[in-house]
Amino acid sequence: MDMTKYAGTESKWLKASDLQGGRPKVKIASIELLEFEDENKNKVTKPAVKFDGKDKGMVLNATSVEEMIRAFGADSDKWVGKEIILSTKYYKSFDREGIVLQTVADSDVTESDLPF
Repeated sequence: MDMTKYAGTESKWLKASDLQGGRPKVKIASIELLEFEDENKNKVTKPAVKFDGKDKGMVLNATSVEEMIRAFGADSDKWVGKEIILSTKYYKSFDREGIVLQTVADSDVTESDLPF
């Protein structure tokens, strides 16, 4: 029996280990701003997304926010209803895995419409 969820590390926010190596496609249900203290006791505000039908949401880092802006625009209200794909990547500099998102931008482009 997997006892990980009883080890005191359960959170309402996604961790890389929650994905279990999968690449789920999820739909954004809402965006909220979180305020918390960083390791230096400084107040930090970060955006977080909640997903349709999922218990856990995802706190966005600067790279993820930039990816969302490139795909869906700077107005986070327009991110609601959009789909993204979640996966993990090992970061040597942090010596741990992190969550990476890939946007599934709305598009009318089909394979035959590609310019090359």
